[in-house]
Amino acid sequence: MELQEKIGERITQLRKAKKLSQQKFAYVADMERTYLTHIEKGRKNISVTTLQKVLTALEVSAKEFFDSQIFYNL
Repeated sequence: MELQEKIGERITQLRKAKKLSQQKFAYVADMERTYLTHIEKGRKNISVTTLQKVLTALEVSAKEFFDSQIFYNL
């Protein structure tokens, strides 16, 4: 699995843990829902700026985000 797919999977995991739909999460993160879908499926690379929006919307730090089994064995 490529890094962008792992990032997308982690976003999905955290979003669902907060019981947020893609539409609601996209609104909170100030991004288009279709773009979020592409990120979550690993089809689009995410910029650092967009990642910061995502982290803010998820209310997690970068450490919390990347401190996951998903990112082991990179």
